[in-house]
Amino acid sequence: MINSFVTALQKLPAHQPCIIDEGQVLTVNQLLEKAKDRLYNSEITPQKHLILEGLSPLNFIIALLAFDGQVDSIQLKPATLSYPASLILNKNQTIQRPSETRWLLATSGTTGTPKLIEHSFESLTQKTLLNRTQGQKLIWGLAYDTYRFAGLQVILQALLGGSQLAIPASSCFADQIQSWLSARVNALSATPSLWRKLLMDSRIKSLNLQQITLGGEIVDQTILDVLAANFSEARIVHVYASTEAGAGFSVKDQQAGFPACWIKNTASGVDIKINNNQHLLIKPSTLAQGNFLQERLTEDGYLDTEDLVEIRGDRVIFLGRASGAINVGGNKVSPEYVEACIRQVPGILEACVYGKSSSMMGQLVAADIVISREADSQSLRQLVMQHCQEHLTPWQRPISLRFVDNLNLTSAGKKDRKNP
Repeated sequence: MINSFVTALQKLPAHQPCIIDEGQVLTVNQLLEKAKDRLYNSEITPQKHLILEGLSPLNFIIALLAFDGQVDSIQLKPATLSYPASLILNKNQTIQRPSETRWLLATSGTTGTPKLIEHSFESLTQKTLLNRTQGQKLIWGLAYDTYRFAGLQVILQALLGGSQLAIPASSCFADQIQSWLSARVNALSATPSLWRKLLMDSRIKSLNLQQITLGGEIVDQTILDVLAANFSEARIVHVYASTEAGAGFSVKDQQAGFPACWIKNTASGVDIKINNNQHLLIKPSTLAQGNFLQERLTEDGYLDTEDLVEIRGDRVIFLGRASGAINVGGNKVSPEYVEACIRQVPGILEACVYGKSSSMMGQLVAADIVISREADSQSLRQLVMQHCQEHLTPWQRPISLRFVDNLNLTSAGKKDRKNP
């Protein structure tokens, strides 16, 4: 069993290109040499618990290669996430080293306090595709924060799958797109919210994308159809994955949700169930660890993902996070459902729905909206209100509409409903 990042990378041809960083191309051997130097020049012991924070994407990858398999645990701390004190372990804490390094990642904290989840190299790579004949044809662009689960998945898939990984020189959105164009990126993974933002920049359509991956949020039929129309040669895959559940399953038929028949068999690659609360339950072959996760395990070993789903015909459709519902006078409102309704209005490019505090109702529904340049905000306001009146219940309808130039996204590429 391969149980470390460096051991897995050593199986690739030494002179194979693997990283594109500011126009410089690094081979597998050059990357491994940098990791070797990093380890040699460090003062670590096998019992060390390391916290990685503030590194550039390239130095982040080098550090992971250098220390995975050499220390007890590595904690990835995104700069944009403020941990509660209880989440950060003592940097000098001595722990009995297990057979392999523990990778500690924080949940996004989108709908609550972030939790620390413990992964192994095996659980992080259980769905990594190792078809290197196909992998060599791909150049992946890095759109996610490297410290997040999704970013780590792109890094592992690109490098271990025999592809190249193009690292953007800047965190500036416009510069990222230009760096992907310069590197001739043809594979890209992003949340639906990030894809909608990317499609607002006409330059993204110049990429000759062969592989498109979506995940992290509800993938509706509209975004799938738009991507298919703009990138007709691309293989479009919706990946169900999370920091807690790991890489769950992939949907490749360009249809929203997933086949209902997967509930009765293991065609998806994992066991799937739906409980009485309409929560999706899955049983990955290798499960992450943590006290937080143990509380969500059923007696028969299924993990409650806390994602709400509904069977519609032959499909299972995602409705949103159970913990993300807006409570309007005791009525639960799914922000994602309201957003999908608002996006049906012509001229609306994107929407972010969130709860506003109300002394009478607890919360009320509000929405930030991005419109096309040629649209008139005043007439659109009336159209949105009328559309919501016709298609939503009274407690689902937004009481406040705010037109904005852009929506705030978290470093995980998801809508920031806490600070819209």
